[in-house]
Amino acid sequence: MNIDVVDNEGQSSMKAELEKELATSTIARLATASLTRAGIRFIEEALNGKRRSLRILMLIGLYNGHTEPAALRRLMKLMGSFGEQLEVRIAENPRFHWKAFIFASKKGVTAYVGSSNLTADGLGAEGEINLRLTAVSGNSVSRHITDTFDRVWVRSSVPLTAAIVGAFAPASRQSRDANRQIDPIIKQLLRPPKRTSQNVDPCREPQIMTCVDEESPSRATRTLVRTKTAWESKNWEWMVCSNRRERDRLVNTGAFYLVEQRGRSEYLSLYDVRDEDDFQTEDGRYFVAYQKRKGSIERTLSPSLLSLLKEMGVIQKEADLRRTRKVSRAHREVLNSLLRVSVK
Repeated sequence: MNIDVVDNEGQSSMKAELEKELATSTIARLATASLTRAGIRFIEEALNGKRRSLRILMLIGLYNGHTEPAALRRLMKLMGSFGEQLEVRIAENPRFHWKAFIFASKKGVTAYVGSSNLTADGLGAEGEINLRLTAVSGNSVSRHITDTFDRVWVRSSVPLTAAIVGAFAPASRQSRDANRQIDPIIKQLLRPPKRTSQNVDPCREPQIMTCVDEESPSRATRTLVRTKTAWESKNWEWMVCSNRRERDRLVNTGAFYLVEQRGRSEYLSLYDVRDEDDFQTEDGRYFVAYQKRKGSIERTLSPSLLSLLKEMGVIQKEADLRRTRKVSRAHREVLNSLLRVSVK
């Protein structure tokens, strides 16, 4: 038997792991204490792949009211569409807190046991840890995990029905309202002092170059940023980082060169970090606010400028502008000269 760790850091994510297992397994037993619509999209995609040999058993908890009624309603529609391929039951224990995903295939059994629920955060956000156990069929450990799931499935759960969803929905709304009130308080208590314009050196020397593509955040994300920050009133720009590590890297650097795609053109600028925050949106949760360095200019990445950057060794190929990377002192001098930057 092999044991590995999946912690949603870097390329290691529960979403990728579960998608991979659903593509090859014949029976998937999925147990989660909390469920959201984001947590069942990959399941719906697997069912739509028309693998008739795939059977999915879902055991769901209603612990603390965190499961979304809308996700349960969606599962009921999927059961109607896919028949015996998908079965969903609700754990009778109100404190059911499992996070266990067991996949059986011709090659053997793979089980994931840990902290991840079938939610957006559980499948992709840092702060989770899960053990992946792989074994041949008949292994005593994998057999025990499977038998434990099956015992609760048969003896201590009930089929998902519209009546359960209707009665549960009001309690779920109350739970979400309570979380909205307490989560900001907890974050404020535990987070370090925020970086603001008062404690950022306006002439800090940039260290890295990063890139923002042309896909703009959704309207819902922009609304949340306006609600939770004062960045737009200060005329600060902001970006969504893919993970906390990337956000912290920008914040700790304090200033960075930015290659930004707007429409069909790309632009090179130098920006100073002004603030940072994290809150959940459909586009991500890690945000950095920034402002163009006073006195500097923005340059269009024309063919001639790209040729110059290659000639001076700042880039070797245009693709180098598509990744966050450290910039040497000599190359910083080239970029500062192009952008008319004065660095103390």
